[in-house]
Amino acid sequence: MSSENERSDEPGAGAPEQLALIREAVRRADVPRAKPRTWRGAALAGELPVARVLVNKGALHLDQYFDYAVPEELDADAQPGVRVRVRFGAGGRQVRGGRREGGGLVDGFLIERLAESDYNGALAALASVVSPEPVLGPGLLALARAVADRYAGSLADVLQLAVPPRNAQAEAKPSPAPLPAPAPPSPGSWERYAQGPAFLSALA
Repeated sequence: MSSENERSDEPGAGAPEQLALIREAVRRADVPRAKPRTWRGAALAGELPVARVLVNKGALHLDQYFDYAVPEELDADAQPGVRVRVRFGAGGRQVRGGRREGGGLVDGFLIERLAESDYNGALAALASVVSPEPVLGPGLLALARAVADRYAGSLADVLQLAVPPRNAQAEAKPSPAPLPAPAPPSPGSWERYAQGPAFLSALA
């Protein structure tokens, strides 16, 4: 028996070559990849690509706005006042292609659209627009902010009570025509005052 045959019968002979073949086969295997958790590689909105969002987190240290990138596909629906879903709690280390990814899905309100963000790091993208119907106007937002500041609460907690939960069936129905304004009340005893009737008309 030749020396070459003797070496081939030894335990472990040819192991490096076999491992290399196994690695190559695994590398070339068509392994299904998980879908991206956010809008990885998606184009951003051409104008005002930053959305300032209030996340539905009642903790006081989270009582602030957070900036998110607006994907081009959500540009039309992502308007101030709508409900959105975002990834929250990704951390600064989960960044791919200059965009932050990961975190759990939470609800929130889109407060405003901006051209730039004050945050210097990577921005996560809006995950979805729950409904294109604006439900949080500037007046309600200012009132909720005043209530939260007055009673040492968080804005998110106040809005949970101020904004009714979404009803998809009611939202799908066309809005009824607004009722006509009521007629001014009868002056009654206010006629004794020079500006009494005008005062009642202003209240109406």
